[in-house]
Amino acid sequence: MATNPIIKLYTAKLSPPGRAVELTAKLLGLSLDIIPINLLAGDHRTDEFLRLNPQHTIPVIDDGGVIVRDSHAIIIYLVQKYGKDGQTLYPEDPIARAKVNAGLHFDSGVLFSRLRFYFEPILYEGSAEVPQDKIDYMKKGYELLNDALVEDYIAGSSLTLADVSCIATIATMEEFFPMDRSRYPALVAWIERLSRTLPEYDQLNQEGAVEFAEICESLRLKNGASVAAKKSHLSAIEFNQCSNSILNEMTTSPAMILYYDEVSPPVRGVLLAIAALGVKDRIKLEYIDLFKGGHLSSDYLKINPLHTVPVLRHGELTLTDSHAILAYLCDTFAPPGHTLALPDALTRAKVFNMLCFNNGCLFQRDAEVMRKIFSGAITDPTQHLKPIEAAIDALEQFLQRSRYTAHDQLSVADFAIVATLSTVAIFVPLAADRWPRVCEWFAVMEALPYYNEQNRVGLDMLRKHLAGKIKL
Repeated sequence: MATNPIIKLYTAKLSPPGRAVELTAKLLGLSLDIIPINLLAGDHRTDEFLRLNPQHTIPVIDDGGVIVRDSHAIIIYLVQKYGKDGQTLYPEDPIARAKVNAGLHFDSGVLFSRLRFYFEPILYEGSAEVPQDKIDYMKKGYELLNDALVEDYIAGSSLTLADVSCIATIATMEEFFPMDRSRYPALVAWIERLSRTLPEYDQLNQEGAVEFAEICESLRLKNGASVAAKKSHLSAIEFNQCSNSILNEMTTSPAMILYYDEVSPPVRGVLLAIAALGVKDRIKLEYIDLFKGGHLSSDYLKINPLHTVPVLRHGELTLTDSHAILAYLCDTFAPPGHTLALPDALTRAKVFNMLCFNNGCLFQRDAEVMRKIFSGAITDPTQHLKPIEAAIDALEQFLQRSRYTAHDQLSVADFAIVATLSTVAIFVPLAADRWPRVCEWFAVMEALPYYNEQNRVGLDMLRKHLAGKIKL
C-alpha cells in the first residue's frame, strides 16, 4: 500500500460528487487538505482554477502534482492507490468490479442527470418552475434503484464505491423531493444502512445535501419574485458522475451478446471499440429497434429495466451502460502494450475522467435536446444549444493539452466522445475558428479505417429520423 500523503481536495459542501470523495477518503483513512471552492462567488471560474480544470467543475484533487478531475475517477484512483489489499470498495475480481462500474454509471447517467435536469434551469436560467415531468422523471430513479437493490448493497453483499456515489446523490434528491417511503422498502433500508455504516455520515453527506436543496429553493423563489432579478452565478458543481472499470483478463468465458441500435451514440462508441480491438467475431449482436419500441418489450425489460441500449451480457454479467461496457471490453481484450490497455492508475484515471466528461456532460446535454425533439416539445433546437456549445468549449481546452481526449494516444474515451460529438454536430456545426483542436481531433477520428461503418452509418440513420421532426 502506498504511503498516505495529504491530498488537496478542491470541493464545496454542496457538491454530491465532492461529498462522495470525502466519504471515500474517510473509509480509506486518508487525510484531505480541503480547499473550499465558493461557487456562488465564482471561485471555479478563476484563471487559477481553470488551469486545474477547464470544465470549471468540482471536485478536483491534487495528489502530489497528479491532478484528477472527476469524482468517480478520483474515488477509483484513491482506492487503487491507497486501498489495502483485499479491499472490497472496488474489488479486483472482474465481474464484481463490473457490477460496481454499472452502479456508478447508474448514478451518473440516471440519478444525477435527472436531478441536474431539475436544478440547472433554476441555477442557470432564472427559472422558478417546478416541472411535474422532471419531478416524475426523478422519482422514477427511486423506483429503479429500489428494484435493483436485491441484496444489501448495490453491487452485492458488501459496501462498494457504487453505494458511496449513489448515496451522495440520493440524499440530495430526497431533500428536494422526499420519497414515499412505503413504496420503496429496499431503498429505504439501504439508505438507513449506509447512514449507520459510513463514518461521519451526517457531517460528510447529509448536511451538504440539506444545504444544497435549501440554496436551490431560495434561488427558485427569488427567481419567481422578479423575472428581472439577476441570474445566479452558481455554476456547475462537478456532479459528472461517472464510473469506469479496471478489470483483470477473462480469457475463457461464455460468448458475449451486445444488444444495440446504431442510431444510439453510446452504441456507436461501443461498436468503434469492438472494431479497434478486432473482436467483432467474438460478440453476438442482437438488434433492438428503438423507433419501433423494441427496448420497451417485456422480454427486453427483463434484461434492462432502464430500457436503454447498449447492453452487454457475458455469462451472468449484464452491463447496461456504454462506458462500463467500453472499459470491460478494453480490459478483457486489450493485451499489455495495446493502445487501448489501461496499464496503471494514472492512465486509467485520465481515461475515466474523459469517459465521465462524455457521460455526465456532453452526452447528457445532447440527450436532453433529443428528448425534447422526439417528444414534440421543440421543433427548432437552435435556442437550446448553449449548454452543448459550452461542453465543446471544455473539450477544446482538454484537447489543447493532449493529442487525444484523455492523453497522447487513442483510448476508449475517444470512441465515446466522437460518437456523441458527431451526433451533436447535426445541430452544432464544428467551427474551426472557435474549436480548432476539436476539429483537428475529429478529422483524425473520421480517418480511422472502421469509422464509417461503425459510426457514420448509424449517424445517417438517426439523421433521417430527425428529418421528420425538425428542419435540418
